[in-house]
Amino acid sequence: MFADLVRRGISHPHAVAFVKRAVITSDEPDSKVDVPAWGIVLLYVSFMVAVVGISLVSYMLHEVITTLCMVESPIAAITVSPSSADDKDAAEKEGLLETGPTITLVNQKPITASIRGTIKHLVAHAGRWARFRGLRIHFAHSILFSLASTFLSAALPRFPGQVIFVAALSGAAVANVHAAWTHKVVSMPNEKKFWQRLPSKADWKVLALPAAIESAMPYVSIYLTCGAAMLMGLHHVNGENVRELNGAQSASLIIRSILLVVFAITCTLFLCLPSIVTLVRIEASILPEDQDTIVPFDRTFGGKVVSQLMGGSGKVGFLDAWRSFNWEARRRLIKLFVKSFLILTGMVFVIAHVLIAEVFVVMGPAMGHFLRKAQAGEI
Repeated sequence: MFADLVRRGISHPHAVAFVKRAVITSDEPDSKVDVPAWGIVLLYVSFMVAVVGISLVSYMLHEVITTLCMVESPIAAITVSPSSADDKDAAEKEGLLETGPTITLVNQKPITASIRGTIKHLVAHAGRWARFRGLRIHFAHSILFSLASTFLSAALPRFPGQVIFVAALSGAAVANVHAAWTHKVVSMPNEKKFWQRLPSKADWKVLALPAAIESAMPYVSIYLTCGAAMLMGLHHVNGENVRELNGAQSASLIIRSILLVVFAITCTLFLCLPSIVTLVRIEASILPEDQDTIVPFDRTFGGKVVSQLMGGSGKVGFLDAWRSFNWEARRRLIKLFVKSFLILTGMVFVIAHVLIAEVFVVMGPAMGHFLRKAQAGEI
């Protein structure tokens, strides 16, 4: 997710080395930078608060709210309005029977159509911390998925596309944990423990395939995008080649780069997005019927699923899970992702400027001297 990319970028060895060079005192007298202890504490605390804040907001937007959007089934409200006096007079004149109230079906606006509305709904029904619900299970799933991936990567021989195969097996292995997280996010508050939320072994057979596909699709998209880049000759591009290009070649490079970005977005929309939506909706279909959902949810999936109480399986099929997610819901989900991206981008922009301002305040004029020497390649 977006916050993961930010954390990886900040924790990259080159970034860490740059910060160390900026704050550690050098042996050369002319390059000595005195950084007060309170300044180092301020920078570290600010950095950690920024990382935690971005991670929590990213989890709320990209995990909790989007999952509710994937599950929500908008409902129609029944509006009953009494007959007006004019209608009664007309009925009496025509000699008709007594008219009753007028019943109208009004399509309600989905709860997840608005980020603010979704948060208010969560807080009203599950408390102020509901916006981060399921966070501990999410951590457990991430750790278990990483352990499974590490073990399988070491155990399996190297072959082209191994990362896709490993991701699929890891996703299938921890499918029940991800389903428990989904149930925690979409259900009304209850006293069930983590172990009680885990689906049964029989349910794992239903979850394994969609979980494997969902885990593998991001890597499939990366492979396809890299293949497209190679077909367009972008893998030969480097700094020296770019400086030697003429006007027409530069325009061609820009066009090919834009096409590659469009191709990557297309892979995300048509491969990654359907896989995660399908998995979440299948997981929601096995939610015990004695548990209510925090957003409206059609357990019949448009009449395609028969409840277990009525003699059916109560589980939605792989294709029906995606087909029942109509175009209106898909557009709502895409808009939600775009809004989340803009919010997180704005947060990163503001936080980066705050951290830079703190660095200049802490280091004073020495910061400018350090940047000049770094630009000249003397550091």
